[in-house]
Amino acid sequence: GVEVQTDYVPLLNSLAVYGWQLTCVLPTPIVKTNREGNLSTKQIVFLQRPSLPQKAKKRESKVNNL
Repeated sequence: GVEVQTDYVPLLNSLAVYGWQLTCVLPTPIVKTNREGNLSTKQIVFLQRPSLPQKAKKRESKVNNL
């Protein structure tokens, strides 16, 4: 009889333009109750970006070696 509501869309949309992707959501045992009696939980969100293309890596290493 419990309905869970999450809304990661604004977070994901704001970070997607920089290449970030959601990989995992880890729920925590932290639970809080507000004045209306609604429960909220804290969650840890893991994001990652794909690695740089090989051309960019090679160019970056040449610059660092100069």
